Amino acid sequence: MEPGRQRQIVTAALVLGMFLAALEATAVGTAMPTVVGELGGVSRYSWVFSAYLLTSTTTVPLYGKLADLYGRLRIYIIAAFLFLLGSALSGAARSMDQLIIYRAIQGLGAGGVMPIATTLIGDIFTLEERGRMQGLFSSVWGISSLLGPALGGLITDLLSWRWVFYINIPFGVGSSVLLLLFLREKRIERRHRLDLLGTFSLTAAVTLLILALLEGSESWGFSDPRTIACFTGSFLTLVIFFWQERRAPEPMLPLDLFRSRLVAVGSMGASVVGMLLFASSAYVPMYAQGVLGGSAVDAGLILAPVSIGWPIASTVGGRLLLRIGYRPLVITGGAAALVGTILLAVVGLEPSRLHIMSAMLILGLGLGLMATPYLVSIQNAVPWDRRGVATSSQQFFRTIGGTLAIALLGAVMNARLRAALGTGADPNAALDTASRALLAPAELERLVVGLASSLQLVYAALVVIALAGLVISFYFPKGSAASLAHPSSSSR
Repeated sequence: MEPGRQRQIVTAALVLGMFLAALEATAVGTAMPTVVGELGGVSRYSWVFSAYLLTSTTTVPLYGKLADLYGRLRIYIIAAFLFLLGSALSGAARSMDQLIIYRAIQGLGAGGVMPIATTLIGDIFTLEERGRMQGLFSSVWGISSLLGPALGGLITDLLSWRWVFYINIPFGVGSSVLLLLFLREKRIERRHRLDLLGTFSLTAAVTLLILALLEGSESWGFSDPRTIACFTGSFLTLVIFFWQERRAPEPMLPLDLFRSRLVAVGSMGASVVGMLLFASSAYVPMYAQGVLGGSAVDAGLILAPVSIGWPIASTVGGRLLLRIGYRPLVITGGAAALVGTILLAVVGLEPSRLHIMSAMLILGLGLGLMATPYLVSIQNAVPWDRRGVATSSQQFFRTIGGTLAIALLGAVMNARLRAALGTGADPNAALDTASRALLAPAELERLVVGLASSLQLVYAALVVIALAGLVISFYFPKGSAASLAHPSSSSR
């Protein structure tokens, strides 16, 4: 697409679509204590996040493949419709189980919106422009996903938690209409064979794994036959997935992509970015509201420094990667993320908000420096007809990282809460402002101490994840952005 007004409108529409999808992934975090207070079900807390992340993760490679086969626009519109349908239904939910189901529908749409928007940016900008533009889009993704908690808290306090979902609808419709009017794609004429077995087997593997982690830690126990069956089923369906991807004529997730060291390391790095991003967005607001006793707005604002650090680092990284290459940026970002998580892990029962916000700022800088090089390097390393699936694979690993991190850390938190409080205590009361006021001081202190110790264990786990991310960054290939690019990437 040539530079001009048409490309500017398409870019703006894609920015809006990505903004909404990323915002929704985390805006629910600060609304959830209020949701739990109204609908109940703290034991299913993690599922509201995991249902969305599960469906938005396992469908990403399929959307990428469909976008390569049938064109980006029509698949984007289908994904946007599902996202908006899920938003409307989630806002109308009357029980926690309904909300979980509707969030899964919402995630089905989000799984296509974000990777296809990112792929289209790779299509309509040249290699020289791509680093700057993906830096911008990574900033949008980071700002929206980390501004989400603050905005979610504000909407919850001023209106209702239901408007956290309803607000997506007019903007999502506007984004889709603009793309239908202004985006023009080259018509693709090919015969296609969809890899349905690969899609279903991957979805089953991830679903069973998350089910085992969440229910095993909360309801069943890890020695329960149901938990063991889920772990076993996850392993077997993952084996089927790899077997299918090796034999499928048009695999959902081509395994040969990962023969490239750049793609393999970039995908692992993207997983770490997702783990740190989604886990901090889910579990830091709980500390602010449950331990420090703040409102939903307070819970969101404590994450605000991340939405400052991420876009600054992402924009700077996007401009520097053509000059200094990808590797120095991802190493620097990995180091900054490690420092941020260490600061978070040493937080005490009476921390200053400045301490937590400083940790979040440094973490945001690290995530911004890592996210853009990992994305742009993979897009530039493949030809045009594989850019959709390559971009979606990177998004897949980022989101699967976040999904598994939330599930695993939720299991850690639940186990620690049970050990600290026993089975009769109700930690819901510490998360709801109205309920806190009704508790006896001694009981409130007991709940707060138990929640604080549980979350500190979660933050210690984030240090381990960040350390793994720093180690991974040293394996990224050396060389300039141009030398690591596919020959056809410079022109399209």
